[in-house]
Amino acid sequence: MEEKDKNELAEKVEAFAREKEKREIEAVNIFEKKKQEIATVEPPKDEKSELIEGMFKDGIKYQVANNEDLQNKVLETAKTYTETKMQVIQTNVDTEHKEAVFNNKKDACESYGFNEKTTPIWATKFMAIGYSIMLAIWLFIGSFTFMPVIFVAKKISVGLKKTWIAVLFAILIYLGVVLSPLLIALIPHS
Repeated sequence: MEEKDKNELAEKVEAFAREKEKREIEAVNIFEKKKQEIATVEPPKDEKSELIEGMFKDGIKYQVANNEDLQNKVLETAKTYTETKMQVIQTNVDTEHKEAVFNNKKDACESYGFNEKTTPIWATKFMAIGYSIMLAIWLFIGSFTFMPVIFVAKKISVGLKKTWIAVLFAILIYLGVVLSPLLIALIPHS
């Protein structure tokens, strides 16, 4: 083969290799190609609209810079907006505080039938005071009525292993302790 034929053959092999490589890349990057096609499609520019928009922006900047009435309106609107946002934040903080107080005094509130977390704090405090008073009365009365029975029943149930028998014995013992002085007082002394 001549030198010229060899060069032609080498160029054809190179061209074939480049074409094959190009097809492989296109086959692998189908989505990338579509993305590039989509990205390159741009709507035609409307120079008139752009010019008008630019002039409008410049006009707004001029008005804000030079018109005192407009500046005052902008400042007043900003003040109102800021105050409104602060009121919203304050309301949220107050609500969270009420919920925290309610959760701390939940038993007291529920004993009065309140289960709303936004119950006013003053009402929650009064319910807690009333609950404490009623609890003290309940504890005082219970100290002479049911608490001794429960105490004795627990002690007896350790040995008997059956709760109902322990409660029965505890009630009998309690009645014996309470009624003994009455029986002694009723029996005539000689």
